Amino acid sequence: MSDLLAQYKNDLWATHWGIEAASLTDDVATLKLPFREIQLNHPAGVVHGGVLATVMQDAGLLLVCQAYALAPKQAELLDMQISYISGTRDQEITITAQFSRKARRFAFIHAEITDESGRLIANSQVLFRTQAEKAPMQAEKRIYTTPNPLQLSDENNHPMANERFAPNLKERSGLEVTHITPCLAQVLMPLDPMYQDFRGQTANGVILHMADTAGVFGPFAYIDRPINAATVDFKMTFCEATESEELLATSTCINQNDNVMFSKVEVHSKPSGKLIAFGTQTFWLDL
Repeated sequence: MSDLLAQYKNDLWATHWGIEAASLTDDVATLKLPFREIQLNHPAGVVHGGVLATVMQDAGLLLVCQAYALAPKQAELLDMQISYISGTRDQEITITAQFSRKARRFAFIHAEITDESGRLIANSQVLFRTQAEKAPMQAEKRIYTTPNPLQLSDENNHPMANERFAPNLKERSGLEVTHITPCLAQVLMPLDPMYQDFRGQTANGVILHMADTAGVFGPFAYIDRPINAATVDFKMTFCEATESEELLATSTCINQNDNVMFSKVEVHSKPSGKLIAFGTQTFWLDL
């Protein structure tokens, strides 16, 4: 087993979901995710999109570190765009990551997930910056103005916040709902060692997970009735690495086109207000 895969066994966020490293070369990384009920977005649902995003990000990170001979903190996730093609549950899934292109400073990765029958579940395009002998990414100049107030009030929350969404989310991931009203939702990541990756940073998978979750809640509160729905496309840009601080993911619906809802999502440091990541989500509603 490579040293990288041995380090990955200490990734607390990956361990929580049961992710297993299968193989790693300079050309391809392969992970496995045996099915566990905790991975579902709700008891009757499918594996959470944030879990699927996590395994694809992790496969890409391991591949970049291996191929470029980098220390894990020298590979920085910049962008990730995910297409969710099919739902999955009750099966082990396989995650592979390969290079679309290897440049000197940037690594372009294609990752995909298949189930036991070979059916495609999701794929993603992932961009990493390779920063040999440099510290983890920090913003040199912050132009962005942080929303005020940053943390939204739980007053006037939609009833589903406490009746359905919040207990299920906390039980499965430890994340907390701070706000759900029509078209607006916020999720808190509290301080907990489980959110660390094997580099000691807040796992990018946690950020993806909480952003996708926040993006789902606002449309459900807006529709205000039980329906089938699913994230079909999700893109996040990462501005800064973070560790040992609470995070807030805030999602705002910005447009509805027939049965598709478009939302913007931002993830901030709760104590400092700095922007950690931002992106967009395309959400299908079975209206």
